[in-house]
Amino acid sequence: MYIKPFILPALAAVAQAASYSGDLRPQTHFSPPSNFMNDPNGLFYDSKRGVYHLYYQYNPTATVAGNQHWGHATSPDLYHWTNQPIALAGDKPEEYIFSGSAVVDSNNTSGFFPDQDDGVIAIYTVDTPTLETQHIAYSRDGGYTFTKYENNPVIDIGSKQFRDPQVVWHPETQQWVMTIAYAQDLVIGFYTSPNLKDWTHASNFTQEGLPGDQFECPNLVKLSVDRAVSEETSKFVLFISVNPGAPLGGSGTFYVVGDFNGTHFTSEVVQETLFDFSKDNYAAQWYSGIPENEPPVSIGWASNWDYTEEVPTGPLEGWRSAMTLPRAHTLTKVNGVWTVTHSPFEGLSALKGRQLVSKSVHSGDVKANFSGVPSNAVYFDVTLKGIDVAKPTGRVNFNFTSSVSGEFLDGGVSLDDSSFWISRAGTHLFTIEDNGNYTSSSTTTISSFGNGTFSFSGVIDRSVFEVFLGQDGIQSGTMTFFPSSPLDTLAVSAEDLGDRASVSVKAWGLQSGWNSTTASKRFRA
Repeated sequence: MYIKPFILPALAAVAQAASYSGDLRPQTHFSPPSNFMNDPNGLFYDSKRGVYHLYYQYNPTATVAGNQHWGHATSPDLYHWTNQPIALAGDKPEEYIFSGSAVVDSNNTSGFFPDQDDGVIAIYTVDTPTLETQHIAYSRDGGYTFTKYENNPVIDIGSKQFRDPQVVWHPETQQWVMTIAYAQDLVIGFYTSPNLKDWTHASNFTQEGLPGDQFECPNLVKLSVDRAVSEETSKFVLFISVNPGAPLGGSGTFYVVGDFNGTHFTSEVVQETLFDFSKDNYAAQWYSGIPENEPPVSIGWASNWDYTEEVPTGPLEGWRSAMTLPRAHTLTKVNGVWTVTHSPFEGLSALKGRQLVSKSVHSGDVKANFSGVPSNAVYFDVTLKGIDVAKPTGRVNFNFTSSVSGEFLDGGVSLDDSSFWISRAGTHLFTIEDNGNYTSSSTTTISSFGNGTFSFSGVIDRSVFEVFLGQDGIQSGTMTFFPSSPLDTLAVSAEDLGDRASVSVKAWGLQSGWNSTTASKRFRA
């Protein structure tokens, strides 16, 4: 069935221009034109046109979850976005389009694209009151409009807890592989297909001790291995999102590292690893179509189901939820443990603007005023050198403050106990008193100060904060926060460091990913 232009009154609002000028509206993180957004879906890179596609779980009629569609946006660089019309919607009441993935069927294995090598297939869950089944739709115009396969569903096991297919091409066995969640069973299933239409169950995976009450949004990703820690050139990593029951509360994501032979995933670790040490990174999905010689790229949902439907951006600005920054990833080992690294895609080069400060100190404060940065978004980088590895001492803290209200977001590293922390307790528009699950701070352990150096960097973006620990980004922390007045001053302080230690602080203003305060939808015939 062809997806016709949406003309229902309830959907008309999504075709209007969207304001991105609100004090809480992120400028370097994607957020929807209006209403409610959650999981990223269908991420694929169109190499022929140089376009990154982002689909997402979207309620076009309210600022709370429900009425799920696939929203859609496109970008040339993963930072500057153009909102597109809704890509997929249910065919009848109480039929919703849940999470899934998208691939370019360059060899026309599906038979839908006899005259082209850039046809796009979306694979997604259709949710009804009694079933969750897997469907496909095909696009002959690069992923802007879709035709639903006439013989849907392509998989129906008679379950209401069977969702979120992620599909990749497995070149060694020349077949498509689907990774999917049996949600309440806490099991991940693998299916194979030669053509994206006919699927065969291949195997299931679970592991004793994995956390969560429901598994969701699995991703099987092949990651390059740091050659300094292993002779293997690549490994497979299985990412699993859980909600509820995540280790940090509410929703969250973990991963296990192992091997995949085309049909079976084998874990090589006895325990999972958290993807993020703070609460607001869920359902990360990896882009298909990224060249194999480049690091895989992910985008996650920067929120948590514990409080996402209550945060103040809904009543104040008419939208809820943002995505994380696009992140590039590799695989390394830290103290013998396989670890996925995180770094902002291409170093934020598409957004980096004027440098605000560059200064080194042994003690005291380094300050930068960014009230003149139009986006109110900043990237900062802090590097410690000369740490006494045998007996590290001292603290390096950062603080983003509002010159109007005095509210702040802060964090830092304590060398004495090898801990790193971030806190939103100083912002007052939404607090733990509003929702008891909205915890104030997050803490993690620094595994090592290595050769006497340690660095951390991050992005603050009106109401989303991300920090990356270590030169290679061996940990990340993602935190939403809601001040009543914009934060506009950065201060980094160093105290009680060893005699040889020094701290280098650099910060840059970031440009907005939206070309103006209003981002209009661009329709295609």
